[in-house]
Amino acid sequence: MSVNIEITEEKKNPLIERTELTFRIDHFGEGTPNRLEVKKKIAALQGSDEKLTIIKKLDTHFGASHTIGKAYIYENSKDLMYFEPFHIQVRNLEKDKRAEINQLKKRRESFKHLFEY
Repeated sequence: MSVNIEITEEKKNPLIERTELTFRIDHFGEGTPNRLEVKKKIAALQGSDEKLTIIKKLDTHFGASHTIGKAYIYENSKDLMYFEPFHIQVRNLEKDKRAEINQLKKRRESFKHLFEY
């Protein structure tokens, strides 16, 4: 699947030390792109570390051939872990790591080592 991403707004937030992006993805005739694909593309477009890039939101209206999204690019992992909710951090991981974190969380075992920040 070829993903065409157009960044519509880019804003620096110096207080939180992150870059906030609003983007549009055109995907005519295809489904909404995978969050991890979008994360890799945005990190490559911005020349940033993929691990410090968070896809906050992907919004596709029914029947539309485009998606509007928000992404945050942090400058350090400490700020990312402080400002991003746990479920958003988990949502931005690969499928196997998400499943492992959920299993460890159910068993009340430590799972912080699975985050690569």
